[in-house]
Amino acid sequence: MTRNYPLTALRTFEAAGRHLSFIEAASELSVTPAAVSQQVKRLEAYLETPLFQRLPRGLLLTDAGQALLQDLRPVFVALDGAIEKVKEQQATGALTISVAPMFATKWLLPRLDQFHEAHPLIDLRISSSLNLIDFSRDSFDAAVRLGDGNYPGLCAIKLFDEAVVPMCSPVLLERLGLQADHEALHQVVLLHNDSTAFDPNSPDWEGWLKAAQLSDVDATRGPRFQQPDHAIQAAIDGAGAVLGWRSLVQADVEAGRLVCLSNLDISLSSSFYLVYPEAFESRPKVKVLREWLSAQQ
Repeated sequence: MTRNYPLTALRTFEAAGRHLSFIEAASELSVTPAAVSQQVKRLEAYLETPLFQRLPRGLLLTDAGQALLQDLRPVFVALDGAIEKVKEQQATGALTISVAPMFATKWLLPRLDQFHEAHPLIDLRISSSLNLIDFSRDSFDAAVRLGDGNYPGLCAIKLFDEAVVPMCSPVLLERLGLQADHEALHQVVLLHNDSTAFDPNSPDWEGWLKAAQLSDVDATRGPRFQQPDHAIQAAIDGAGAVLGWRSLVQADVEAGRLVCLSNLDISLSSSFYLVYPEAFESRPKVKVLREWLSAQQ
């Protein structure tokens, strides 16, 4: 006869025993430490034996707790593996990804119709945030991040490099009677992106003007923005020139909303990567996303 085991309490105990901390177990399980303590007490009552020694400076497993943890760990690994096998067979339904707001607005959203046309049975769910995510806690299948590709425990697929180049609206140049070259920078307002969330070493106007040997252009003037997409939109609206991210604003350039004022690109020290847990490597939906993103370059 199959018993009705307290699975929630057992899962909670396994996390608490692995961390030897109710607080860390609560963080992993997205519950409160009080909820972890309550589930552990429930399991101890079910088993009629203590599983932890509660000490002033932490927890210790009792002999019964140590034995139970040792046997439970492979059980939950096998259970997780069984769930993953089912998920791996599914190439339909929701695919939840986390991307930075700038990447979502300027790169991904203009291509959503292409993804849907190629994969109509997959529904992308996009969360745009710069916050770090924990795949063991957060319900994401993958993420796109700008970095150096060093993401321990995760697969990191390089999508493309990025570089900045001066850009502005062709309407602005027409209004001022200017040509689309670096000489226009003497007369247009400079728009500054002060955000370092993407790349702390991202080139600014001072660095670009120095590389272009334009010492007679004041790099300090002009409005400043904390969000890079705000600076880009201001340039599209004709407010001035911005150091545009060439790959991200490719659609704006092709549509004639922006025009480059120089051929001098300065590369960022980081690149865009698709990242996901190694355990998700064989998921069909993750594979579809990986292949589609790679094909866009």
